[in-house]
Amino acid sequence: MVKVAFICVFHQSEQHRPNGFEYLNKNIESIFTHCRYPFKFFGVDNESEDEFEVENNSDYLQIIRNNNQKKTGTTGAWNMGIKEAVKQNFDIILAINDDLIFDDSINNFIEVIINHPYKDNCIFGPVSNNPNNLYQLAESPTNKIFEISGEPKNELNGFVQGMTRDTILNNIFDEEGNFYSSLPEHRWGGYEVEIGKRVDHSIVVGSCFVYQLKQSIEDDKL
Repeated sequence: MVKVAFICVFHQSEQHRPNGFEYLNKNIESIFTHCRYPFKFFGVDNESEDEFEVENNSDYLQIIRNNNQKKTGTTGAWNMGIKEAVKQNFDIILAINDDLIFDDSINNFIEVIINHPYKDNCIFGPVSNNPNNLYQLAESPTNKIFEISGEPKNELNGFVQGMTRDTILNNIFDEEGNFYSSLPEHRWGGYEVEIGKRVDHSIVVGSCFVYQLKQSIEDDKL
């Protein structure tokens, strides 16, 4: 059966993200509650002030520590997790933010990736309550699945990007085996446009809705 890897970059610090671990716990709980495919959660700790206390499980959960987020940024942390998932032969790899709540429709997202004719040179994104664009904006699943250009102002937002292992291997960015751009200008933003241009297809999967916690002022009071 298809194996799925969730690559989640997270961070907690009093200055930048005091609720980081609360977000992460809700994220993990939602995935373990709803995902029906065999999966493993790869959490990449992007230099948090405190250590996220959880016991690694070789089958279900692995925490990777990045000790220099200034050098790698967010994309570098995702690349660390993606390379580990590729090494462990996962079929579907989802690069995700930490402030997300998944529901049962995550299984629709995975199913679309498995069966899509462009799956091995394509990135996929769900809809959400505030994705910073109109084409991924929704309050619930829309069931519309459509392609966008991937060009500037028509790229998939980076809160969730799903791809097959073959898409990653077909679109390696550099000699170090990174999938996302390792250039300084893409470490904290702008990588969505770069990857949208480099990979042949970008697909919005409206049959999957993901709720973003940080977009709600009330939820930010955790």
